[in-house]
Amino acid sequence: MALWGVPRTPVDSLRRLRLSEQLEGPTPVVALHAPAGFGKTVALAQWARDTAADGLWLRVRDRDVDTRAFVQQLADELIASGLSPADGPLRHLGEAVSAGTDPWQLLRRALRDLGELVLVVDDADRLTAPAVEGLIAQAHELPTLRLRTTARSGSALTDPGLALTLDALVLGPEQLALTPDEARAILGAQAADGTLDEVLASGGSPLIARALAQAQAPSHRESPGQTAAEAAHAPARPHPRASDALADLLARRIATEQWESRFVNFLARTSVADELTLELATTLSGDDDSERMLARAEREGLGLRTGSPATGARFRYAPLMREAFERLLRAEHPREVRALELATARWEAEHGYVYRALARARQQEDWALATAVVREGWHVLLRNHGSQVRELFTHVSVLTLRKLPLVTMMLAIIYNARRSNRLRALEFFALASYGANRQASSASPPDRALLAGVQAAALRVSGRMPQALVAADRCHDTLRSMSPADHELLGPNEPSLWNQAGTTFFYNGRTELALDSFARSTAVSDARGLTAGILALGMTAGVHAIAGDLPESAATVDEASQRDWPEGWLDGYSGSFYQIARAFLALEAFDLDEADRRVRILDPHRETIEHWSLLAHLDTVIGLMRGDSGETLHRLQSTVRAQHRRRNASAFSTDRLRHTFVLAHLADGDVPAAIRALGPVPSPSRAKSGAPASLDPRLAVSRARIALARGLPDEALMLLPPESAPAASSRSRGEALVLATAALAQLGDDEQTLRAAASALAFTAERRQQLALAFVPRPALTELVAVLQRSGATEQAARVERARERAFIAGELSGIRLTPRELEVARHLSTGAALPDIAAALSVSPNTVKSQVRSLYRKLGVTSRAEAVSRLTVLGITSASEWAGR
Repeated sequence: MALWGVPRTPVDSLRRLRLSEQLEGPTPVVALHAPAGFGKTVALAQWARDTAADGLWLRVRDRDVDTRAFVQQLADELIASGLSPADGPLRHLGEAVSAGTDPWQLLRRALRDLGELVLVVDDADRLTAPAVEGLIAQAHELPTLRLRTTARSGSALTDPGLALTLDALVLGPEQLALTPDEARAILGAQAADGTLDEVLASGGSPLIARALAQAQAPSHRESPGQTAAEAAHAPARPHPRASDALADLLARRIATEQWESRFVNFLARTSVADELTLELATTLSGDDDSERMLARAEREGLGLRTGSPATGARFRYAPLMREAFERLLRAEHPREVRALELATARWEAEHGYVYRALARARQQEDWALATAVVREGWHVLLRNHGSQVRELFTHVSVLTLRKLPLVTMMLAIIYNARRSNRLRALEFFALASYGANRQASSASPPDRALLAGVQAAALRVSGRMPQALVAADRCHDTLRSMSPADHELLGPNEPSLWNQAGTTFFYNGRTELALDSFARSTAVSDARGLTAGILALGMTAGVHAIAGDLPESAATVDEASQRDWPEGWLDGYSGSFYQIARAFLALEAFDLDEADRRVRILDPHRETIEHWSLLAHLDTVIGLMRGDSGETLHRLQSTVRAQHRRRNASAFSTDRLRHTFVLAHLADGDVPAAIRALGPVPSPSRAKSGAPASLDPRLAVSRARIALARGLPDEALMLLPPESAPAASSRSRGEALVLATAALAQLGDDEQTLRAAASALAFTAERRQQLALAFVPRPALTELVAVLQRSGATEQAARVERARERAFIAGELSGIRLTPRELEVARHLSTGAALPDIAAALSVSPNTVKSQVRSLYRKLGVTSRAEAVSRLTVLGITSASEWAGR
């Protein structure tokens, strides 16, 4: 195949075999390092066209290109060249990197599969230091890889110390400088000795030599009154600086060769672009014969063309040439510079060079264009240019940023990726929300949807859930009402908007709307070949699992597992809800090790992930079921404190974790702390059914759980809603049904218990819920097992017994010890007898009975006879002889 992507060189360029021999050798790294004009690219391209080695030519287009952007560009070129298969490990590199995968690891795997390969990196000094170091690491680890690079400035690739760890060769200015013979070959045999001396004095630059050679012929023509011999022996001019020399040479050449103004204007106007297509050259110059102009520019040695008309030819000026023509443009046409810069930016945005386009828009302060670039290039900018974008807008005022909600939202996400920048991120989230709100009324439908999605995400991440819900509703409604043409204008952003709306709905308890949004994201993504729908599948699986709908969660997990996830997504933020779903499925099967493994996958993202409260809940349940209540409770408290410090603990997340704290405190035997965890709860009004009319279902379940742990099954039943009442979720319904059944078992009503058990166990079995049983206090489960066994329901009894073995709430009553006299008093209390009658029956004074009753109440943890009788029923006290030894 030979090398792919090698640029063409001028047909009359000098072939320097001495350089080609060194480039052809087996040395792993050869770097051509010299200022502009030393023929680095030409020498490398000549060798690349002649070598039999397979490989790829890659030019670094932008400045300060970091690892992600460079590896992405390299991956794209490897796939485009056919060297790497389209279905190989690089196919979803962008998505994998955005999820946290090491881009070098993925690239290394692909390069290893390719065998012997030469990678040419032109303008490698445009890479950041980490990108250069990563490139060197590939040469270290892949003996089949050879690197050939060019650079104008130094880096680790040109550091002499590299040779200590890797066989490396640097061809610097001394090696790249023209020898006298090479300079003579360029200048021509008839060139004056002074001209040769000028070339050598300039450092032996091939560019200067070529410029002098092309300028030499006209200057040696006989002027009027001058002979040919006199012209040939004209004295050489003093040697100026290289850039000045080139500018002077160009000026002389333009004058002496009488370049027409049309050509000169073409060169000046097109010099603003890093590289030119025929389309861009025509746009910038306004010349309808740009193809001929570009061909002439190449013939004149002003730059090089790569590719072909069939594949999209590109022209790039030599750096010093471009600098000289830009200087000419700014001197002679200063008023045209802004329009040309913005035209170039629009072309770059349309052709995927989004950072370059954004940088030009920022430089020219065209904020409408900057917003458009961010809208179209959102994912690429976040994935590959985060630090550059942050630096680009460092000195833009807050008054300007508040008018640019998309830009500000991107900055917020970039800052939020680092723990130390959380406060700054919150400021930008607030600013983005403000700007989106101000612009919503005057925007087009696609922009309204985008602004609402931005606002929903910004408000949600900053903890303002009610306001986020309003924005999510607006985003959802706008998306649903848009025309097909408007949907097309959203492009790849639409699935992400559905995902943002769905996530906001979920965190506001709107589960059905969340699932609807995720389903729409998946449908749009599948129709357009996008990857965001895979993330929506993971979200769907997680929401079903959290809601207690385990069959739907398992089915969605199976579907998601068969999708082609970009590498790194499953282990990163994008796969968080998928892993949460797998953790819940494992917990419901009492597979604690698998559940813990799924949660641990997300550990690297704990400090910045907004789903931290769900992970904290899973951590807590796993720890409690392993019997480590004290350490588990401490870890949960530490997590919440840390998130409060980061201002990442929204009221919604804190509310959800109240119920997790109840479980942890009950497991630790601290009922008062469990009560405090729920906060003050006013006594709800009662509906005609006798059930609480206004108590949140989840809150009712937690309060009933506490009552059952205290040994108050009557109170637990009063707190729980009737079976016919609507539930917050299948999980809440399952837990309420099981708690009610266990409470009935403790009250000793076998008939009602069996009826309730039939419903509760059937529902939780169909929903594949086992945690609902494991969250019941053990004494109540023991009573339920006994009732089921007495009735002959052995299979159901065995299921409850398996859950009882995993249950972690011991219940307050397990440690109560009553004296024989207290047991006697307790027996009489249950008959309804008055205190004087009890005193007479026991042959003691009424005051003695009152004292014994107070002691009994204190041990039972009650304040009334009704509560005492309820607890005594749970204890099963029927005679003093049964409990005298306890």
